[in-house]
Amino acid sequence: MKILIVDDSLMDRKLLCNALTKNGITNEVLQASNGEEGLKMLSTQYDEICLVLLDWQMPVVDGIQFMKGALADPETAKIPIVMITASGSEDNKRQAREVNPSLAGYIVKPYKIQMLVDTIKPYIK
Repeated sequence: MKILIVDDSLMDRKLLCNALTKNGITNEVLQASNGEEGLKMLSTQYDEICLVLLDWQMPVVDGIQFMKGALADPETAKIPIVMITASGSEDNKRQAREVNPSLAGYIVKPYKIQMLVDTIKPYIK
């Protein structure tokens, strides 16, 4: 099963990929540089994606809009999403959980690698 990383920062996507590899997570990783691109990948490969790692602040379609789009489709709504963002305010956390009550995790950048691994391990197939 694949992991979809949706983040406009190439450096952040590379850091995530390295963290996964260094911690023995061998899933294939798909990368999208904004939410629109991510939603297209999700809609065509939803049956192969076991987890989405999602940034909030992106051009074109942001993380909140991405979640709304993913949740609107019954096929993609069941895929766990972990938000990984610099937006760490309580208001932002609440807003994310209001949009997606089953949000699998909310990690604030910069994060500890072990926290990331502990958060995503239950969802990796």
